Amino acid sequence: MDINVLKILFSILGFQFIFVSLFLLQNKKGKSLSNTLLAIIFLMIFIVVIALYFTVFRVEIKMPQLLFIDDTFMFAYGPLLYLFTQSVVFKNYKLQKKSWVHFIPFLISICAVLGLILFADTASVSETTNQMNNQQIPIYFRIGELLIISHIFYYLFKSKLEIKKVIGKAKDLYSAFNQDNFKLLKFILNCFIILFSISLIHSILPFVGYKNGLLVTLLLMALFMFYFINSILLKLLNQPSNESGAITLIDFEEKKKYAGSYLSQTDLKAYMNTLENHMTSNERFLDSELSISDLSTELNMPSKIVSQVINEGYNCNFFDFVNKYRVEAAKSIFAKQTDEKLTIQGIMYDSGFNSKSSFNTAFKKFTKLTPTQFKNSIEKGSTS
Repeated sequence: MDINVLKILFSILGFQFIFVSLFLLQNKKGKSLSNTLLAIIFLMIFIVVIALYFTVFRVEIKMPQLLFIDDTFMFAYGPLLYLFTQSVVFKNYKLQKKSWVHFIPFLISICAVLGLILFADTASVSETTNQMNNQQIPIYFRIGELLIISHIFYYLFKSKLEIKKVIGKAKDLYSAFNQDNFKLLKFILNCFIILFSISLIHSILPFVGYKNGLLVTLLLMALFMFYFINSILLKLLNQPSNESGAITLIDFEEKKKYAGSYLSQTDLKAYMNTLENHMTSNERFLDSELSISDLSTELNMPSKIVSQVINEGYNCNFFDFVNKYRVEAAKSIFAKQTDEKLTIQGIMYDSGFNSKSSFNTAFKKFTKLTPTQFKNSIEKGSTS
């Protein structure tokens, strides 16, 4: 491959990452903290791209020690992505003092590089840099790279696990919550997993004697970053202005206090009857913002008991419990529909849903059909 093509690609990438970083800092959509954390990540990638450009294409600079600064960022990506995840999924999330503990390895590495800049001999650093360019890299350096990437993967999978736990907890507390921002978050995390997987392969190749494949992995990395940053820009432009997360951090950290408590079958059935009568007679499922706390107040029953009754009596979470009522209401509207102007979206709102994605997901879960498919089956049945 022509080396000039790679140069052009790196130049475009550098411009795009700094542009998106500045765009995020002034973007009014979404949470300001989330935008700031993502902007910092992209700013660091911009510096990495510039450093790679100087290293790969052997551009001489007066202080080659500066080229090691981007290596310290490897200890910052993981913690920043983890905090970014928390800022997206939690309502009213703020950074806490304990958050800075995650950055101790990064601070240590920054101090080491600063020491290198202040005290190391420039000629020795240049020689080391040239050895690295020629792939004459000591084995302990490669092992260090693998450990650093393992550090990143730890935080990436920790972030994905956090999303799963938050969604599970939110479904125990709310009948609806906005998951639109989760799509962008999951996309970002998945892209970083792929990007660092390519980086891992790039680090392993010299160990197994495939040094000629380094240019290929470098090209793959550059092409994927190009796809990633352009996809992010498009998604940010179409991002909704909703700033809410799924639940508060306090709700997330609160344990199920009924774990280990006992409800007799008689008490359980009595509570279930009370709950069902309240849901049907008052049509509480039509409230798109209904929460378990609302039901608890209305039934004069501790929220832990309501949750336990739903979990043990119906073998589901609060989210599915309420949405099953909503799906049944939607089915009834479809079956009795006489107004030709009534749209599927109108039925969605009339049955208590406030999100098209939630409506489609719940409807397919309980009927095995999408709303459109169900509507068509009703129409076919009435004409046959």
